[in-house]
Amino acid sequence: MVDSSLLRIDDPVHLECLRLCFIPLMQRDLKYFIHLWNSHRIRQQRHVEAPNGIPMVMYYQPEAYGRRGLSVRLPCELETIGRIQERYFVKEPQFGCKDDFIPVLEHVCEMQREQLPVPESIESATSLFLAFTNILDSY
Repeated sequence: MVDSSLLRIDDPVHLECLRLCFIPLMQRDLKYFIHLWNSHRIRQQRHVEAPNGIPMVMYYQPEAYGRRGLSVRLPCELETIGRIQERYFVKEPQFGCKDDFIPVLEHVCEMQREQLPVPESIESATSLFLAFTNILDSY
């Protein structure tokens, strides 16, 4: 997209549109990969002593594999963890782009955030990116 001059990486508006259109797709694919990896079976290796089994089961039921669980009880209450999380945790943007970019997009495109299209493929994300950047560049 940079080579064909569709994306200007020095333009913050283009970068926010890029995030808005492509990060949800990448998150979806990463979650799918995580699920596949954690639920696949690792076969036993010859001549190598390595764990085998299903990673998710190995993690939650280590005793079934002759191991002991290494989880420990936290020395504080869940409320304390919640307060720490509120204070120090950086919240992931809901739409992939900065939260203050959405109102700009709503104003320019004359639609609410719930009406913004959600891309389901690379092609639809690219089309959406081009539409948003064309609208915003001409604004």
